[in-house]
Amino acid sequence: MSIQVITRPRYFCWPLLALLWLCIVLPAAGQRSKPKTPAPDTIHMAVIDSATISKNISKLARDSTKMKKSDTAVAVIINRIEGYTLLLNQLMSSLRRGFDTASITREVPLVDTSLALIKENIAGLDRTPNINDIYTNKVMLEQLLRKLSGWQNNLFSNYNALVAINDTLHSLRRDTSMRNIPAEDELYGFYIGQLTRLINKYRVVDSANKVSLVKMGLLQNRIANRYIDVSNLLEDSDYQLEQFSANMFTRDYRYIWAPHRDSINPLEFFPVAQRSLHKSTRVLSIFFSIQWPIFIVWVLLASLFAWWIYANVRRIRRNHPEQEAEAILQHAQYVYRHPVASTVIFVTTLSSVFSVRYPILYTEIIWGLTMFALTYLFRSHFPKVLYRYWLMLMALLFVYCVNNLLIEVTYAEQWGLLICAVLCILLGLRLLKETSLTTFAHPKYTAPTIKLFIGTSAISLLLVIFARVGSAKIFGSSAVVNTVMAMNLYVLVKIMLEAVFIQVEANKNSSTFISFMDYQDVQTKLKTFLTVLAFVGWLIIIARNLYLYDAIYEEISNMLSATHHIGNSDFTFSSVIIFMLVIWVAFVASQLIAYMFGNTGQSASPAQKPRFGSTLLLLRLAVLAGGILLAFAASGIPMDKLTIVIGALSVGIGFGLQNIVNNLVSGIILAFEKPIEVGDVIEVGPRSGVVKEIGIRSSKISAYDGSTVVVPNADLISQQLINWTMTNRVRRVNFMLGVGYGSDIAQVTNIIKSAFSGQEGILTTPEPVVQLSQFGDNAVNFQVYFWISDLGNAGTLQSKVLTFIYDALNKAGVDLPFPQRDLHIRSIDEAVLNKWKVNKEAESGPSDDKPAENEEKKL
Repeated sequence: MSIQVITRPRYFCWPLLALLWLCIVLPAAGQRSKPKTPAPDTIHMAVIDSATISKNISKLARDSTKMKKSDTAVAVIINRIEGYTLLLNQLMSSLRRGFDTASITREVPLVDTSLALIKENIAGLDRTPNINDIYTNKVMLEQLLRKLSGWQNNLFSNYNALVAINDTLHSLRRDTSMRNIPAEDELYGFYIGQLTRLINKYRVVDSANKVSLVKMGLLQNRIANRYIDVSNLLEDSDYQLEQFSANMFTRDYRYIWAPHRDSINPLEFFPVAQRSLHKSTRVLSIFFSIQWPIFIVWVLLASLFAWWIYANVRRIRRNHPEQEAEAILQHAQYVYRHPVASTVIFVTTLSSVFSVRYPILYTEIIWGLTMFALTYLFRSHFPKVLYRYWLMLMALLFVYCVNNLLIEVTYAEQWGLLICAVLCILLGLRLLKETSLTTFAHPKYTAPTIKLFIGTSAISLLLVIFARVGSAKIFGSSAVVNTVMAMNLYVLVKIMLEAVFIQVEANKNSSTFISFMDYQDVQTKLKTFLTVLAFVGWLIIIARNLYLYDAIYEEISNMLSATHHIGNSDFTFSSVIIFMLVIWVAFVASQLIAYMFGNTGQSASPAQKPRFGSTLLLLRLAVLAGGILLAFAASGIPMDKLTIVIGALSVGIGFGLQNIVNNLVSGIILAFEKPIEVGDVIEVGPRSGVVKEIGIRSSKISAYDGSTVVVPNADLISQQLINWTMTNRVRRVNFMLGVGYGSDIAQVTNIIKSAFSGQEGILTTPEPVVQLSQFGDNAVNFQVYFWISDLGNAGTLQSKVLTFIYDALNKAGVDLPFPQRDLHIRSIDEAVLNKWKVNKEAESGPSDDKPAENEEKKL
């Protein structure tokens, strides 16, 4: 019992203590937290209607610790409210317009569909994977990664704009100048109303901005998750390609002579072909939906090229008679006769060369369009035998295109690769023999291309025999495609040259610079340039067909970007190549400027000077100087290294470059002082001719005998120079004429003066002058002077004048004397004469009758 009495108070003690704590502690806590209750604020209003906001602001204005009345800051307060109101209106306008995320939201399901298809393809890869299938997956993933990266950049910029709006709103809250209120009653009411409207605008903008931030964050999260998935799948595809490259020449299928059924690799060809075509069409549809702007660009390019050809053909027909125009257009056998096929070849070839990131089905469609156009062209240009071989090559290309679409290896495919390789070898041998016997003009490198075709096909044959089916497919397809594309690029070069030809012919009578172009010179240079580009494009196609493009590109990029050290200087091969390339482009541009706007030798009138003259030299110097500075900047070479180069150049000038620098400075002086212009007729020492070009170091003078004299610029500055056409082309012509003694001087003078009347090109002011100059040994000499309007006609006009004078003097009976001399022969020694007679008789023989007497009589 005692224990129960003692323990019972302990059970009732804890409730009493808890009640006492609630009575003491909670009121104290409520008193402590009461001052922390937020007071009404001009920004954070819990109410919704404007009347309550205005009432709270009025109540807050009575608190002198929160708001201050002022009479001097009224204008500042009103202007501040108006400025904030305009700012909130702008922010709300931006939020109402929203951000361009609808297109992203609409295309996200397409990205999900593409990812599901790629995951299905990767999961279904057989133990003999198709390199085309892996590469198509990589192409699709790269396209998706590029699109997702663009979306992320767009969303980040939109999110930053929303954050900027949020920061602007917070800056409004921290503005303490808004706590000053006007002291006057009228202004006080106006202030309360303005501030109420401002708070309402703030609350609306802040709410809209928060909603936009949440939506933008959610969309960013969706895009980020898909970006991570695509990056991971792309890494898996790269790993699969590396594995395929490492095991490229290992056995991946059973031998062709062991056709037992394999449970892993199905033998049914048509089901595999059906699944492969279905998968390729799905990939192509997704690719079209993602990259549709590229196809619009190609269509526009084709339309522009076709319009260019059509406009030039129409201009040629309008500017020339029908037969002459037809004769001109016949030189463009591809562009004029087959404009549609030429346009297709132009666009599809550029698409194949410059864009290597396409699915295999799209690439094969482009090949098909190109081959149809080439077949249409060759039908009327090839001999029957070569055209038949071309059709066989097209058939092999079709078989390999179908084979490239197969995602699994079948026994029928293995036999098909074997038969196609044998047919390719036989066709190559026949082509090689036919090109050596035929008289048809084939390209220069036809034989090496055919030999490469035979060699690649032989490699494919060996690989398929030794059960390397994947590699055999690559080499067999590459053999056919590379040969066809070589012919395609050759035709493209001819199409481009023909297009330039009709452009030049269509604008020959215009005032543009094309009318001054020498097409033969342009054709030679342009053909070399286009041939080099075509060869580079062909190498790109070969590397892509052998799936070596990425590896080669990566190796070249690493080699070019690797840093090398020479002393204290660091450089990369890419910077050196950029430096040389920019300088080369600047040099070519300066030459092109001189060619386009200088004297090309095609001017119809020799009296017509080029429009720009010596200004071209300054322009070329500016282009070269700008190219050098741009080369230093683009290659990453510090500009202080340029001062070192200039210092080294100055030392070189002091040792042995004085003449070169002298000529360079003289060229600049010629450009500024302009003592001569392109097209002037000058004399420098014993040399004379027409100025053809004023170069940077030397100038070229076209002599009258057809030669070109290269004169250093320093000689044009230091020597005495005669410029016949500096101001005009008027020139005085003079010659001397002699008549016999006893002639009537007045009659002769009138005859000479009458020779100038009615002669076109001879000036009447100043009038011709005839002067009696001297009495010669056997003639009375007259000096004749007359002026001509164009010195280029001096020889022709002088010949006409002299002809007229000669005929007129002969008709008048005036004697034109010529030099006369009397010949006196002294006596000859008799012994010498006898000796000569004996020798003469011995030479002439007995049949001669008295030769000595005849000779003596002659003497």
